[in-house]
Amino acid sequence: MPATEYKQKAVFFDRDGVLNHLVNRKGALYSPQKFEYFHIIDEAKGVVSLVHEMGFLAIVVSNQPDISRGKLKQSELDKMTNMLFEKLSIDDAFYCTHDDNNDTGCRKPAPGLFYMAQEKYNIDFNKSFMIGDTWKDVEAAKNADISMILLNKDYNQDLENVIRVKSLPEIVSLINNGIK
Repeated sequence: MPATEYKQKAVFFDRDGVLNHLVNRKGALYSPQKFEYFHIIDEAKGVVSLVHEMGFLAIVVSNQPDISRGKLKQSELDKMTNMLFEKLSIDDAFYCTHDDNNDTGCRKPAPGLFYMAQEKYNIDFNKSFMIGDTWKDVEAAKNADISMILLNKDYNQDLENVIRVKSLPEIVSLINNGIK
């Protein structure tokens, strides 16, 4: 049987802290738990448009453990996801809604969400990129052998040996130049 020849290329985006703002609760930054607190980062729409113009799919891969923790209703997550489709024109969103203690293979840093997208869209990981802001994003990309671009944040300064950008629009030139 011949090996699968993957055709599509994708830019995988983490959601919280990359495409939408984090929420400050008790002095720490978290994912929004209600739609009313879900605000897309200004530059995200232009970046996703440029990613599409370069021939990439724009796919969200995100851990959303607050679902299994009972702190986020599925209906609220659905509204947030619908906004990503409407405002950013993402191609798809893959979520892991399990908590830390569930070893399902989909919770980043495991690469399961990438594999789900690959199966659905015939994605070539060698031509694809992950944009994220946490160590889980870095390790998930590494585990799937996808090039990683880290969005620089105060909370990820301890991460080493990764390509960093100061702002979301900077990823476009890196991707365009085919960093690996």
